[in-house]
Amino acid sequence: MKGSERTRPSHRRSLFLRIIPRAFCGALLALVIVGFGAFDSVGAPPAATVRSAYAGVVFTGQFERVDAGLRLLDAKDIPRLYVSGVNAGAGINPTNFVNQFSARNPEIPDLKRLIECCVEWGELANNTFQNARDTRCWVDRRGVTGPLLLITTEQHMARALAALSGTLPSFRIIPYPVRDTAPPLVGERRLKAYIEFLATLVAVRLPLWGTALQIYGPFAQGCPRRL
Repeated sequence: MKGSERTRPSHRRSLFLRIIPRAFCGALLALVIVGFGAFDSVGAPPAATVRSAYAGVVFTGQFERVDAGLRLLDAKDIPRLYVSGVNAGAGINPTNFVNQFSARNPEIPDLKRLIECCVEWGELANNTFQNARDTRCWVDRRGVTGPLLLITTEQHMARALAALSGTLPSFRIIPYPVRDTAPPLVGERRLKAYIEFLATLVAVRLPLWGTALQIYGPFAQGCPRRL
């Protein structure tokens, strides 16, 4: 009996050690599955929440993102706007910005004045990671402390939000999704978008080394003098 009793705790510990990893893996798998169903389910914020933002931030890629930011600014829903990635890669000519977006937004009576007053942009960012770093440089340069309204398209929002939240962890980031012109995310395209989202969640929190430095381009070593 005594020998049998001595073996029971050991058996229980062994069983416990086998169950815990399986339970952890099961819980992790469940989280991944649930996340796949909801990672891009971001609705428009209430008007009062939009107006609480210190500034709007646009990550370029589709012109509709910039349009939405300019319209919010013109309606006085946000006091200032920063546009990250104003360059040829995004199809935007910095020297022709006013004319390019005046033609797209004829309802804004004096876009030139609005831009001179309340819009800034950076020209160096060429991907979402660089957009986030570029925004942090602007935030530091301007002494921004309040919430930021992140303006980008629905399909890009999850990844952009992960990148910006990871880069500015102490900031409140308010997502403002803009309707996509791209086809809906279904099947393999949705799975690819989810994998990119998960990769962004992890990568933005890792130290920079090796080829990872290439992702951040001119922002790999901090804020470049020219933005």
